[in-house]
Amino acid sequence: MDCEIINACLDHVKSIDYTTIFAAISVVIAAIAACFAIFSYRLSKKIRDEIKSDEVLVASKILHPDLNERDHAQCVIYFTLLNKSHRKASITSLKAFDTKGSEIPVEWSDSIDRLGSIQNPTGLLGLKDSTEIYIRKNDGEGYFITTIRIKHSFNEAGLELTYFP
Repeated sequence: MDCEIINACLDHVKSIDYTTIFAAISVVIAAIAACFAIFSYRLSKKIRDEIKSDEVLVASKILHPDLNERDHAQCVIYFTLLNKSHRKASITSLKAFDTKGSEIPVEWSDSIDRLGSIQNPTGLLGLKDSTEIYIRKNDGEGYFITTIRIKHSFNEAGLELTYFP
């Protein structure tokens, strides 16, 4: 009877050893998998940052256009917007503000007629390479010091320009 108890204890100890070894191996494999997951995340973040590094919009100096009626040109300003990326950018909004921070009601587009009226006013514009953006004040008065905020798909902060006449 004593031998049976001893054999049963030895069988139990053998099964505990295998279970402990299996558990230890599982912990090591889980640690290795966690290391690979961290490495993979860092690599994907580095690749994404590198891809997005060229996503930049650059604006030229803000000017008044040459129009048939010189007085009409005073309420219209324009600038060239250049997309340095190979991917298409989307301009989602454009707002103008005076020196006090109050929003100025404007229309904007990438085209005007010879009198300075905005053609096809838009709220969304796709930009592959470069285009001229025209902004016209709705009240017909001339522009003074003005801040222009452009929201686009490349950067949540957007692009801010200041016009000094």
